[in-house]
Amino acid sequence: MTVYAPPGQPGSPADVQARYDNWIGGEFVAPVDGRYFENPSPVTGQVYCEVARSTAADVELALDAAHAAAPAWGKTSAGERALVLNKIADRI
Repeated sequence: MTVYAPPGQPGSPADVQARYDNWIGGEFVAPVDGRYFENPSPVTGQVYCEVARSTAADVELALDAAHAAAPAWGKTSAGERALVLNKIADRI
């Protein structure tokens, strides 16, 4: 049986940041209200990072960015879009 170190610890197969912001318009953006929530490990219950506590204002920023990107994305060929989506899937 293989035993892995927990996220955020030396030897862990996963790189974990201490805090995650929202990904909007191709960059990390802090939540409008500046609030975060703690993200505990389901295994140990110990907090290993903080995640943006988004509100309607953050959703509006994301929607604005999506609407701004839509024309260029719509002009992208189906093959190119497939490559982009497959790269995203590979990272997940």
